[in-house]
Amino acid sequence: MDIQKKIDRLDDDHIAFRKKVSEYEWDYQDMRREAKNVSEEMSEWIFSFCCNSPDTVPSYELRQIEENREIFDRKIQRYEERLNKTYHEENRIYNKKLEELEKEKKNS
Repeated sequence: MDIQKKIDRLDDDHIAFRKKVSEYEWDYQDMRREAKNVSEEMSEWIFSFCCNSPDTVPSYELRQIEENREIFDRKIQRYEERLNKTYHEENRIYNKKLEELEKEKKNS
C-alpha cells in the first residue's frame, strides 16, 4: 500500500473514531439532561407532598435525593474522565502515526 493510501486510511479511521466519540458525548448529554429532569421532578413531588402534609418534613427523602445526585455526579465525572482520556489517547496515536507516515513520505 502506498503512503498516501495509508494516510487516507488513517484519516478515515480517525474520523470514524471521532464520530463514535461524538455519539458517546450525545449519550452523555442525554444522561445529564435526564438526571436533571428526574431530580427536579422528585423535588417537585416532595414539595407537593410537604404542601399537602405540612406536619411532615421529608428529611430522609431529601437526603436520599441529594445522595443519589452525588452518586450520579461521581459517575458522570468518571465517565467524563474516561471519555477525555480515550479521546486524547486516540489523538496522540493518530498524530504519532501521521507523523511517521509523513516522514516516510518525505524519505521516499
